[in-house]
Amino acid sequence: MKIKTILSVLTLTVLSVSTFAQKGELNSAKSNYEKYVQLKDAGSAALGLTSLTSAKTSIDKAVANEKTMNEQEAWTFKAMIYADLALNEAEEAKAELMVSDAAAALKKAVELDQAGAGKANRERASNLFAQFELNKGVKAYQTQKFEDAYQAFNKSLSYKPGDTTLTYYTGLSAINAQNYKAAIKNYAELLKTNYSANNQIALDLSKLYALEKDTVNALEVASTFAAKFHDAALATQEIELSLMSGKEKQIVTKINEQIAQDPKNKTNYFYAGIAYSSLKDPKKAEEAYKKALEIDAKYEDAAINLASTVLNVGIDLINTANKLPANKQKEYDIAIKQANIEVDRALPFLQKVVEINPKSVNGWENLKTYYIIKRNQAKIDEINKTIQSIQ
Repeated sequence: MKIKTILSVLTLTVLSVSTFAQKGELNSAKSNYEKYVQLKDAGSAALGLTSLTSAKTSIDKAVANEKTMNEQEAWTFKAMIYADLALNEAEEAKAELMVSDAAAALKKAVELDQAGAGKANRERASNLFAQFELNKGVKAYQTQKFEDAYQAFNKSLSYKPGDTTLTYYTGLSAINAQNYKAAIKNYAELLKTNYSANNQIALDLSKLYALEKDTVNALEVASTFAAKFHDAALATQEIELSLMSGKEKQIVTKINEQIAQDPKNKTNYFYAGIAYSSLKDPKKAEEAYKKALEIDAKYEDAAINLASTVLNVGIDLINTANKLPANKQKEYDIAIKQANIEVDRALPFLQKVVEINPKSVNGWENLKTYYIIKRNQAKIDEINKTIQSIQ
């Protein structure tokens, strides 16, 4: 009996030592890894590389041994250790292999951890994966490999969903890769957050929708966030899109609001002129273009539109007169006289355009129209020669 008891004790002792030995590898891996992390957090990662290497040696043994190979903690630490090794590896191919092993280890840890005990450490591992992909993305972006950058940032974001910086980087890379649908997706997500640059993100998103010929969403974004942020650039975007979409009646009030807020902004007066012209109110359009030119006397677009607006009033009167029946000679004469007054009133504005830009074909063509109405062939020929010389 005594001999059997002694043998039993010896057997139990050997088993305990064996189990402790394997647990010791896991504990060693954990201890050495935490030493490395402390040094890394202190800005001295290079000093901790010996500890990181020792942690790898121990964790490889721990996950290979039947006593600890089914412990989630072992696989979780392998994921973290290998991810940090990948971050420190200069050779790209080796780094990719290490991070691949780390990802496989993390997947194994998730399968083993039914109770969720290792969740916090798995989040640490995910952050390391995110950093690895972020580093790849930055490198690709800096070398103008924008599609590669987008893929890397997007993968990084998959490890840290909702991270605003990564969402912005992913969207920005997608824009540069001309992957506008992906850019729209990420920028739209940013606008659901309190990201600090959301006024610019909203403007860019509106422009992205416009590039995709989605004017409805482009206008909705500009309108919504112009009101939210009281942003002049977004307000301008809303105005431009509205004018392009034939919504002059709806936008004219907002244009005047912008003029009231910034009465020295020539562009808003120019937009007002366009809106009033479209609304068949040439008098208000003329006033708006003149206001723009008071701010900038060399504002060519405003000068062209002003000249065209006044000239078109005269042309419309001529066309109306020409439609009168033959027995309405008196009315015809009155209409033509008024038409000539308007046409003559347009002359200084027409001349102003070609003074501002002597190479403006549009300006010279409009001036030629004036002389066609006046039946001045010498001037018509002269202008034709000028147009030929600048085309």
